[in-house]
This record gives sequence, structure tokens and C-alpha cells, in this order.
Amino acid sequence: MLLTSLLALAGTDAGLAPSGKWTVDYRADKCVASRPFGTEPATYIALQPYVSLDVIGAKLILVAPNIEGSGVRNGTAKISLQPASTEKTLGYVSRDSQLDGARSYEMSLDADTMTQIGQATSLAITAGKESVTLETGRLQPVIDAAEKCNDDLMRSWGVDPAARATPLGNPGQWFTDDDYPPAAARRHVQGNATIVLTVDPNGEVKGCRIVATTGDADLDEGTCDMARAHARYVRKGGADRFSVLAVHWSLSDQR
Repeated sequence: MLLTSLLALAGTDAGLAPSGKWTVDYRADKCVASRPFGTEPATYIALQPYVSLDVIGAKLILVAPNIEGSGVRNGTAKISLQPASTEKTLGYVSRDSQLDGARSYEMSLDADTMTQIGQATSLAITAGKESVTLETGRLQPVIDAAEKCNDDLMRSWGVDPAARATPLGNPGQWFTDDDYPPAAARRHVQGNATIVLTVDPNGEVKGCRIVATTGDADLDEGTCDMARAHARYVRKGGADRFSVLAVHWSLSDQR
């Protein structure tokens, strides 16, 4: 009886073992590395590097069987990185999926956290009611593979990842609520766009292309209009350079 009890207690601390290999999904507008863990319904972990020449980071997404009901939730997740025993606290957005009975927990990783996660071989994540330990194996090769996918994606857009244009100021301030494309705002249209800017040696934007559309022509056109109006880059002689920007358009309650 004592041995049985001890085995049961030990089992509660055991992490979920992988139930499949890491895969890198080459999508039209992003790269996602993911792996399943445990038995069906499986739990998944995914890494999605930001498609950017300026920002180093990624989304970390946990997808698990839904134990929290419906709706969108925001909260703070605690992540323990082993074997270094590094503790991280990250904000998350959680959404349920009515199609497969799962819930996702999406967290943002900055460059320093990416470096720390790269050295980890397991992740213990607590977010909302969800608490799980995943025996991931060393994560740096996974990050490297996802970032290589990102570079390949940019090349498919005609962008040389080495020919980076250095922005003057914060690109996030080039697209504000005051700049919301009026025609799209009147129709309450929201969306995400990814644009490629071609920058001349004087640091001026000479071209803007939508490589991932919002799905709305007014919002797409307005994104490029704002980039041409506000984006400025460091001057540098020689050939043209590039900037890749992801722009999120969201209407506030006041609109």
C-alpha cells in the first residue's frame, strides 16, 4: 500500500512526454514550430517567431484540453525553465476553440526570454486553471529551425534578411489610433497586415507591399499610406534595404 501511494505521488510531478516530433509549418505569412505531448486529446506547445527584421522575439502558445469554459481571458502565467530553474512571469491571452474542445494560451517572449528558453529542456507552465509540465527536449534547435523558416519566408517576399533598414524612432508609433484608415473605421473593420517596405539610400520609403493582407482593401491601402507618411530610416549608401512590419489595426470601444 505504501509503495502504491509513493508511486501515485511521484506520478503527479511527472511531465508530459512528447507524443510526436517537432514540426515547422511554413505558412504564407508566418512560421510555427509545434509538438504534441501526452495522449489524446493531446497538449501542444508552439513557437511562432515574429516576422520582423527589427524585433527579436516570438509567441509561445500552449494548446490544451479546455477546462475553463468559453470566452476570452487575460491573465498572468508562471513558467519554470529546467534545468536552470529559471522562473518567468508572462501575461497571456487565452481563447477557447469550439471546434476541437481546446483552449489556447498565448504569451509574448522578448529576446532575453528567447535566449533562456533556448537552453531549457522542459517547461512547467501554469496559466489560469491550466498547469502542465512538458518534457520538450532542448529548445534552441527548435528556435533555430523556426527562425530559418522566417528567413526563407522573407526571401520568398523578395527581402534579403541581411539588408536591414534601421528605423529612426519606434515603428510602433507610426501607426496610431488617429491614423486609423477612415473608410475602414466607418465600416468597423479590423485586421492584421504584414508589409514590406523598400528603403532607398536616403532612408526614404520608395515602395510598400502587402505580403499578408488584413482582408480589407481600405485597411491594406491605409497601412501603406501611413508607412509612406511616417516611416523614416537611417541613411546608408549603396543598394536599397528592407523593413518588414506587422501592423495590428483594432478599433477601441469609443469608435
